[in-house]
Amino acid sequence: MAAAENPTDERNGDEEKEIDLREYIGTILDGWPWILLFAIVGLLLATYFAWKAPNVYQATSLMRVEQSQNMAPQAFMEQQMASSGSALKAVSAEAAVLRSRSVISDAVDELHLRVRAAPDYFPLIGEPIARFVSANFGGTLSVPLVGGYAWGNESVNVTRIEMPAEVKSAAFKLIAGEGGQYTLRTPEGDRVLEGRVGTTATGNLQGIGTVRLFVESLNAQPGTYFSVRYVPHPSAVAGLQSRLSIVEQPQGSGLLNLTLTASSSAEAERRLDAVMASYIEQNVEKQSEQAQRRLDFLKEQLPELREQRDQAETKLRAYQTESGTLDLSAEAQSIFQRLTNIDQQIAQTELQRQELLQEYTQRAPQVQAANEKRQSLVRQRQELQEQLKTLPQAESDLLQLRRDVEVNNQLYTQLLNTSQGLEITKAGITGVSHIVDSAYASSGKVSPARTMYLFVGLLGGIVIAVLLILTRALLRVTVDDPNEVESKYGLPVYATVPHSSWVGTIKRRKRDFNLLAVHKPDDPTVESIRSLRTSLQFAMIEGDTKFIAITGPTPACGKSFIAANTAALIAQTGARVLLVDSDLRRGQLFRTFNLEQTPGFSEVLSGDAAVKDVIQQSKVDNLDLLTTGKRPPNPAELLISRHFNEMKAQLENQYDYVLFDLPPVLNVTDANIVANRTAATFLVVRSEHSTGHEVDQAIRRMHRDEIKLTGAIFNGLRVDRRKYGYGKYGYYAYQY
Repeated sequence: MAAAENPTDERNGDEEKEIDLREYIGTILDGWPWILLFAIVGLLLATYFAWKAPNVYQATSLMRVEQSQNMAPQAFMEQQMASSGSALKAVSAEAAVLRSRSVISDAVDELHLRVRAAPDYFPLIGEPIARFVSANFGGTLSVPLVGGYAWGNESVNVTRIEMPAEVKSAAFKLIAGEGGQYTLRTPEGDRVLEGRVGTTATGNLQGIGTVRLFVESLNAQPGTYFSVRYVPHPSAVAGLQSRLSIVEQPQGSGLLNLTLTASSSAEAERRLDAVMASYIEQNVEKQSEQAQRRLDFLKEQLPELREQRDQAETKLRAYQTESGTLDLSAEAQSIFQRLTNIDQQIAQTELQRQELLQEYTQRAPQVQAANEKRQSLVRQRQELQEQLKTLPQAESDLLQLRRDVEVNNQLYTQLLNTSQGLEITKAGITGVSHIVDSAYASSGKVSPARTMYLFVGLLGGIVIAVLLILTRALLRVTVDDPNEVESKYGLPVYATVPHSSWVGTIKRRKRDFNLLAVHKPDDPTVESIRSLRTSLQFAMIEGDTKFIAITGPTPACGKSFIAANTAALIAQTGARVLLVDSDLRRGQLFRTFNLEQTPGFSEVLSGDAAVKDVIQQSKVDNLDLLTTGKRPPNPAELLISRHFNEMKAQLENQYDYVLFDLPPVLNVTDANIVANRTAATFLVVRSEHSTGHEVDQAIRRMHRDEIKLTGAIFNGLRVDRRKYGYGKYGYYAYQY
């Protein structure tokens, strides 16, 4: 049997889960006014920030990283390739150089980017309005009563601020005047200088020193304020670096795509061109510096080599004169040519090694390669020198002298040619990179994407509203289904009263008295209360007493609404009905029936008035009202007085029904005192207001005082709520 029941249990669990999910979806749909409100607010905020965000324009350019063309002889061409040939293999390194502080710093100084000037806008709304005016209208505006602010098309171009070197940053206010005049003041209002557009103005600021300012252009109404800042050099460099991006595309091509953003197309192009020019200039200077170092080294070596050549020639002539030997044999001539060639290579290799040591250490691969080459040549020369020992002494000496002359002469000539080649190379250096495409910015802005702002604002408002609705639903678990009152708390529900939109309408119309049963008798809410009236007439009365109490767990449950309309409907059947407002603390039934508050119930309980003297007739036939009377300081003590029982005895023979509108159970003890003396007590539970904890505590408190609850009245059911299920309570809206 247990196995047979499991599938049913699983299905029931699945149904409950489905209902829960459906209720959450319905809760979200029922909160559509909040969702709409938050969506509108999100859209308005997004619109504000979209227009407040400044327009950003983008300039692009293309550079190619390549090996420089060197016009030096082949020996030094190899050296040039060894030192700069890696440019094609390390394009990313050149990209890093492009974004380096040294390159960007030169561009900052060239463009005077340490100077920043912008109009002052009205707080919050001024900048969006000015941007809209600038985009759609020409000319500047002057708004009365809010002078000093910019409202569109205002601009100032401050190209230079000169201040003492120890001043790293400063802030000023520039005020536009008539005919190109302007005044520069400190933020505190102290005047620094006065000047005219197109000329350098000079002033003196106490504590800082001399200040010079050059304004290239100024377009604004007289009296318009501009904020002028002199920012620290590192901040200006970092700001330009953050706007520059470099990408090699395609990879391995040596082509660099440069992108830079700015507040206008012209400014983006100007800044990007300045960065590229600074990079190329530094690149050329670096290579020129390297060529100059090589040239200086060669110029130091040339005098020494010339002297060595002259000494070798002098020794050769002296030996020939002294020995009379003028020529070499064929064998000696062959050895001579080979030795001369090797000596020349050794001398050239040594010269290259010394030049490499100007830039590299002994462990550098280039230096080690030169050392190995020199050692190999030295071994070859030693082998040839061994062959010299087989020649006659005179011939051997002549060969050695002629070899010295030949080697020194060739080396000197080669170095002289190299020096002249470097002079030409230095003049023709163009750097390892060149500009393929100069900076270009299209007329359209790249950001902000205002449509995306609006979409995000709208979506964000909806999401926040949904989260708040769900959070509220999770934190405050209200009783929203009348079946829950019966199944969970064991109270029979005598009537389920749907919410009526006419209640608020009747109150707003300020009639003589606000009673739905009278002004809208065909309303579904009134029909539901009629069912309560029928239940009371057929099932409530068991003894000779007809006293009925209506209360609720907390305020605003609608107990007074139920009591008043129930009393009116019973009275329409011809029965004599008295409605007693027994909420001596906050009772308001006298307002509903447009009657006097005093004298009333409190005067009867205190013995100051007879009950027959304070009962007031309402405008509903057969319905009388006993108002609260004067608010007493001790309601609980009055309710337990003997006058209450005396009043009941008088009313029992005079009325068919006496309905007591009680105060909330959980707020005061007054409700239990009165309910203990009535034949029936009904607890009004309001949908989407009363929580399960409140209902449970109210029942427990009344049971503790041995008060039997006759049943519950479920009030304020919203049949239009989707979380209850579509059409679940549709029969309440049935009309004839």
